[in-house]
Amino acid sequence: MARRNPARKAALSVVCAGAVLGAGSFMIPGAVSVDAETREAVHSSETNEAALETLQTIYTQASEGSSIGAAGNFTIGETTRTDIVDRLGEPFLSDSFDTYHAEMGNPGFSFAYSQDGTLKEIRYLGTNVERQTNLDSITPAVLEEQLGKADAITSISQTNQHKYLYETGDFELEFIVNDETLQVDHVNLVPIN
Repeated sequence: MARRNPARKAALSVVCAGAVLGAGSFMIPGAVSVDAETREAVHSSETNEAALETLQTIYTQASEGSSIGAAGNFTIGETTRTDIVDRLGEPFLSDSFDTYHAEMGNPGFSFAYSQDGTLKEIRYLGTNVERQTNLDSITPAVLEEQLGKADAITSISQTNQHKYLYETGDFELEFIVNDETLQVDHVNLVPIN
């Protein structure tokens, strides 16, 4: 990934080493307190390795119009609803999405289709069990550290979330982050219009 920042990683390593060795466990009188950005950087260093691998795979697959896991062989604009139902079975139906809930450590997905029945959006919902090894371990700081600055950040006021958008080829990867927890709730993959 060309978007990584080696200098930031080096600085983060120094902060983490100090935390591990106990350097940050007491305050020196008159010392300046740690600001929110530094706290967020330390938090990002504690991201689970499995979550980082998931993030990298999601980003890589997005440029091809596909997702990961059970949705890895489905491509936006090519795969049909019939193809998905044949492979995954009957979904839980909602107004605009077919949803396959996460089960026994397997992630959940939601799919939306064009009028002609071809796939137009993939939502990666993550896992329900051990979410800290998946989406719950990914924060805005982790996104920036791993993928660079988002191409756009927008507020979703009706759900108290923010959308961190990354363009990947002909597709947009949208990380939906809860304002309260600063954790990724789900990830949308849609074509650039």
